[in-house]
Amino acid sequence: MRYRLAAVLLLLFVAHGLKGVADTLQFHYDDSPYARFGDAAFWDPDQSWKAKYARDESGELLRPLREAFPGSSTVFVAVTDAWHLSQSLQYACIRAAVCVVLVPLMGWRGWEAYVGVFAGLWVVQVLGFWLFYY
Repeated sequence: MRYRLAAVLLLLFVAHGLKGVADTLQFHYDDSPYARFGDAAFWDPDQSWKAKYARDESGELLRPLREAFPGSSTVFVAVTDAWHLSQSLQYACIRAAVCVVLVPLMGWRGWEAYVGVFAGLWVVQVLGFWLFYY
């Protein structure tokens, strides 16, 4: 039990550290250490959001906006910029923490149970997002 508690606390700590990264990028990018990483197209949210979308030969976004590659604005958005990567990893840590508690509580066993609960939680989160987004 104490190892499960330690795992949950560690996962929540990491999740909220990642939330700190995302908020720093969003609200304090210019003063943050991430501004010194050199790849503003990935780290700076004022620029990086554009990585989800297709561009013409001159680098301008194509209008109307369309995905740079299939899933770049949905299922694979985490690979397009640091903000989305941080947010995706944050939610993954929270889902994993719930799995660590829920799977044994329900009496389930095996890695399949963890994968199934993780996937189910992911679906719930995605449905909640899409129900209320725009």
